[in-house]
Amino acid sequence: MPILAADWYDLKPDPSSFFQGDIIRDVPVIFLPDKISKWLLLRPNLKGKMHIDDVLGGQICKWFEAHPEGQVPDRWQFGNREEYVAAKAQRMNVAILTQSCDIENRNYYQVAPLYPETNQKPNSLENLRNNDLYYAFYLPAFAPYIPENSYIELAQTSLMPKAYFPRNSVLDNLAARLTNLARTKLQEQIAEYFGRPFGFSAKDKALTTAEYVCVSCFYRFGNSVKREFEIGVNFAHCELCGETRWIRVKSDR
Repeated sequence: MPILAADWYDLKPDPSSFFQGDIIRDVPVIFLPDKISKWLLLRPNLKGKMHIDDVLGGQICKWFEAHPEGQVPDRWQFGNREEYVAAKAQRMNVAILTQSCDIENRNYYQVAPLYPETNQKPNSLENLRNNDLYYAFYLPAFAPYIPENSYIELAQTSLMPKAYFPRNSVLDNLAARLTNLARTKLQEQIAEYFGRPFGFSAKDKALTTAEYVCVSCFYRFGNSVKREFEIGVNFAHCELCGETRWIRVKSDR
């Protein structure tokens, strides 16, 4: 079934806090400068009075000079092996990946940027819209702040200071909030990308006709729920728990 905005977004979001999966507008996301593969190190002008240790201690000098990392003999040797670096930042919509229960207790949040689905190759669009690309999470268009079908790029997850997510203006910064269903699907996608959960999912096909047991039922309820899948057929959800996580039962023969 297609993923629809009506199933994916909460139309009456709680304004008291941010939650995992929230889409936040216009957050500056940091990237390496274009055509640069390593950081450019920023050092105080050699003609000035300030040393790199002074800068790392919180004093901002008037002028910096940029140096390719390989050309700085004492690179990463000051402070706590720190450097000031040259970067670029682009204001983008981002999704909060940090767990909801951790949001109040962290000084940094994990976020990932949004891109329009047109960034993907045309032959990947069907997989994207079915959430079959493990590094992306599909977001159907949701006016006015997600004007076209988009996706969260999990491969570009980064840290963002908490200050960019002021709790007293949640609705002013919120582009969209996921429903509980969509948030659960996002968690599954994060687990798939960063952890490769144990067992076969709905994205997998049976490599041989055999009997399989539901992992979720075993761990959650202690039940041994078995089902046979034919070779070449995608694994289906368990009729007892509704999840799709199977392992093959070894034959005694």
